[in-house]
Amino acid sequence: MLQAREFTRRLLITTMVSVIATVGTVQAQSKDAGDAGDRTLWEETLAAAKEGSAVAQCDLGELIVRGKEAQYGPKVAAKWFGKAAEQDALCGLMRMGEFHRRGTGVEKNIALSDSFYARALPHVTALARGGDIQMQIQLAKMHHKALGTVEDLELAGLWYRNAAASLEPLVKVGDIDAHKKLANILIIGVGLDRDVIRAGQLYEVAAIAGDRAGLYLAGVMWFSGRANHPVDHARGYKWLHKAAEIDHPRSQAYVGTALAQGLGVEADPVEAVKWLQLAIDRGVGAAKPELKELAEGLTEAQLEQGRARAAAWVPLFEREENRTS
Repeated sequence: MLQAREFTRRLLITTMVSVIATVGTVQAQSKDAGDAGDRTLWEETLAAAKEGSAVAQCDLGELIVRGKEAQYGPKVAAKWFGKAAEQDALCGLMRMGEFHRRGTGVEKNIALSDSFYARALPHVTALARGGDIQMQIQLAKMHHKALGTVEDLELAGLWYRNAAASLEPLVKVGDIDAHKKLANILIIGVGLDRDVIRAGQLYEVAAIAGDRAGLYLAGVMWFSGRANHPVDHARGYKWLHKAAEIDHPRSQAYVGTALAQGLGVEADPVEAVKWLQLAIDRGVGAAKPELKELAEGLTEAQLEQGRARAAAWVPLFEREENRTS
């Protein structure tokens, strides 16, 4: 069976490009929509997207990416982001740059990825200079990783520092989003000292608040020892399981591998099949080799039982809705 660190490496490679950045107001709106669990909103947004609204097109893609509508898969998300990019919408340009760099829902094509990022760069730069913290982080990342521009660590460090300085007061007043953003910058350690311990603490504040991304990020820090953070499988599993229960696909993959290998939790191969299958169904390719290797030691009946559990599973928020309706 795949070792935990190898599984973690595969999963982080497919996701790290999107850990730092969200793309402004559209994504915040889509997160709220996903949390609301409102199918009517999805249908209304779909109608607006079909009519050509770039905002609605990005919202649909984000609902899929962030898990609430993950069953539609990354190809559908890429379709809507692509339509927004055709209108030169920043949210679409950034996501298509990311998707082509990773091969998520589209072909992996670095040159095409760079072309989307290059089109986005003037918009990002203008917003960053205007004081938008998220765009300052995004601009730093683009210079740091040579996304649509040349690598420039000095310039990247400048923008990371500017963003961190603006985030610190927000962290002090309890802004959860600021906790996550500052943690990301502290892990990167370009332009300011790297501090993975504080980053883990910041993520856990977000996790305790029930923030979906915070649950995942805190879980990964403790479960995998990301960025040389101390490892505590049980502590990491606790956060990852909470995120998995509210339909976070990458957390579902981690929960599956934890249950398969007995890391931080008692091994349960049937339950592992369930979570790994759920992650695969939601486009997490890193879960496929783990499930394949796990299946080699299971009976067909065990596999079918795990898959049946996956088919019957519903997210926690839907279960709560059903209880109150």
